Amino acid sequence: MFKKKSLADDKMQEPSSVPSEKKKVGKVCEAKCKYSIAGIVSVTLLISFLLFIWFGILPPHNFPENTFIRIAKGDTVSSVASKLAEKNVIKSPFVFKVLVRVMGGDKSLLAGSYFFKQRSTVLTIAMRLTSRFLGYSPYRVTIFEGTSNRKIAVILAKAIPNFNKEEFIEKTQNLEGRLFPDTYFFSPLDTPADIIFEMNNNFQQQINNIQPDIQKSGRSLDDILIMASIIERETRTTKSRRVVSGILWKRISLGMPLQVDAAFEYYLTDKNTFTLTKKDLKSDSPYNTYINKGLPPTPIANPGIDSIQAAIYPEVSPYLYYLSDRQGNMHYAKDFKEHVQNRRIYGI
Repeated sequence: MFKKKSLADDKMQEPSSVPSEKKKVGKVCEAKCKYSIAGIVSVTLLISFLLFIWFGILPPHNFPENTFIRIAKGDTVSSVASKLAEKNVIKSPFVFKVLVRVMGGDKSLLAGSYFFKQRSTVLTIAMRLTSRFLGYSPYRVTIFEGTSNRKIAVILAKAIPNFNKEEFIEKTQNLEGRLFPDTYFFSPLDTPADIIFEMNNNFQQQINNIQPDIQKSGRSLDDILIMASIIERETRTTKSRRVVSGILWKRISLGMPLQVDAAFEYYLTDKNTFTLTKKDLKSDSPYNTYINKGLPPTPIANPGIDSIQAAIYPEVSPYLYYLSDRQGNMHYAKDFKEHVQNRRIYGI
């Protein structure tokens, strides 16, 4: 006898293939979606990378080939990046700044005139500016402390072919004492104006570092520089600079003439302490510190930082006179009588 199936039994025995098929379809769709999203992301990243390479790394189409770009001492990464972008050397200042900071930051940028013969990537440019690869053999010029502007012109004319010495002298008439003594590297295309800018900019940075000390001294920058230039020409060591500074400032406060021989070298260029005559000591010049009281009207040379600091921080001593013998040794005296004895002893 057969048992009659109920409707419920039919439903219970219905195959489960339909839900299984739905699951399969869902998994396929999910996988396709994942692949689609991954593909979109990959394409987006590829496009972004290509755009980064094109816009950030590759040089501009109008890159200025056979061009010099000057980087001044103290220039920041941001200022250099802006300058390079303005001159179409790089496309992205941001990429340049990131690369330079990875290579060492602001301090890694090295001053100089860089020659770009052909188009270069921003990576190459960043590496050149942080390793000082100028692209040519520069003229290396060392200016020693105590060198006057006129003598600097002579040094530059010997080091740089076709250098206009007269133009340099003319343009530095009001900059005596303000061309900082240092070692410089100049390009064949640097003009006297370029060189003056470089040396004066170096001076400004050095002074900025000690500006608070100058203000505390109660003396003007002009007076400090004039005194420092005299100290530079009269002395050789840090100790003697401080002592002589104290003597000279004391003489001014007492209303005495400075009576420094170095000032004569500034306007009687063929003279020094050992060749001055009595006629020279009476010569009519504002730089004659034997007949004029106080400081000369301008610095007589370009002092180094040690002499500038000596002018700011003079050493108090009982001395009022000094002299330097032929070996450069300093001999001090408390009064004129003792000074005369020193002159006789050391043959001055």
